Amino acid sequence: MFKKMRFSIPFSLALILFLGLSVSADFDKKWIKVSQKDSKHTEVATEMLMRKCKDCHTSHTEYPFYYNLPFIKDLIDQDIKKGLAYFNMEIEVFNKEFDSEISSTSLNKIKSVLENGSMPPLQYKLMHWDSHFSDTEKKIVTTWIKDLSNSDFIPIPSKEDMELDENLVLLGEKLFSDTRLSRDNTISCASCHDLAKGGTDQMQFSTGVAGGHGRINSPTVFNSVFNIKQFWDGRAEDLIAQASGPVHNPLEMGSNWDEVVAKLSADADYIVLFESAFGSQEITGEKVAAAIAEFEKSLVTPDNKFDLYLKGNDYALSDKEKQGFELFKKYNCNNCHLGVSVGANSFQKMGVYKDYFADRAAGLNGLKQMPLAKEDLGRFNVTRAEVDRHVFKVPTLRNIKKTFPYLHDGTIRSLSRTVEIMGEYQVGKTIPKEDVTKIVLFLKTL
Repeated sequence: MFKKMRFSIPFSLALILFLGLSVSADFDKKWIKVSQKDSKHTEVATEMLMRKCKDCHTSHTEYPFYYNLPFIKDLIDQDIKKGLAYFNMEIEVFNKEFDSEISSTSLNKIKSVLENGSMPPLQYKLMHWDSHFSDTEKKIVTTWIKDLSNSDFIPIPSKEDMELDENLVLLGEKLFSDTRLSRDNTISCASCHDLAKGGTDQMQFSTGVAGGHGRINSPTVFNSVFNIKQFWDGRAEDLIAQASGPVHNPLEMGSNWDEVVAKLSADADYIVLFESAFGSQEITGEKVAAAIAEFEKSLVTPDNKFDLYLKGNDYALSDKEKQGFELFKKYNCNNCHLGVSVGANSFQKMGVYKDYFADRAAGLNGLKQMPLAKEDLGRFNVTRAEVDRHVFKVPTLRNIKKTFPYLHDGTIRSLSRTVEIMGEYQVGKTIPKEDVTKIVLFLKTL
């Protein structure tokens, strides 16, 4: 009789459980660093998440005694690798890296999996009896999320609603287009961030001084004030820090502040503008960066069709665009793309469900063949943490129709193809052509 029995993987693992399972120890409260948010549920909710989710979503996994058994080890390692890639609680909830508030992206991911019942997965619940969320526990966590998050999507504020120093904006606008910021007087900020091209240059890689090229696509400068950090790898804390980067990059402007200040100080018009903006005729690199940042802060794009829809105009979107919005949420695109910029407020791994970089290196799946470069390591270049390998700031989807080519490597020019790639590598689903078409219609409302 036993020779004819065949067990499914979950049943086999459950059988091991009944033979004897070591119960996970309680989490270490000293390790947790929760941002100070105004919610009476914070402590209870975060303790609950840590206790039930830490084995797959932190580096503090407590392996069961059967971990080293044949086949089991690979299965568990694969689940943990995928879990960390999609949702690293050490960064997204407990702020081990950032001393900041929990992002709306992180909160939305938690809410989504609780609502659809996909987490914890069945196999894990079979092995850990206390890992499921009861209705009462779900209510506690969802109430906590509601306390901390106003909305999944937020209209872009108008320029008039933002606190801007107009004198600083005028100076920054002139500096933004000044090629004297580069070593050979050929490259300005506007060279790579053309405001007529969606704040990009619509090239795979931008051209710098002496015809040099980097290996990372120029992101849009529009609405960049709302970014969690600047650059794809988040190495700049804010727009002021970002404005200094290209000036000193040998492949971009290839200059330095001493050279730039010397050129600008010889221009009588700048002397007047700096005095109006700063109350002093002295020109410094720090002032140049601050002025450019203030101008970039003013580059917001409010009142598009989607914003009007969010503000209550139900006729702002067509029926097919609304269907695209619902599909956008159905495929969990809004787990990463939400907030005022519909993205740009979190960091995520490129290739959660499939190895994007292996496929690209081999030219598989229709990807443009490219060898791995340092820039492909993403946030790892900043933190040196292995968990940040191939992790990038989620790009904004605002003005997405104009900001091609797409992805950090600029390999895809088609918006439809980009949606397909994201579905396959980030969501783990093949999105039907009809759904892709409707999602693209929605994206163009942004």
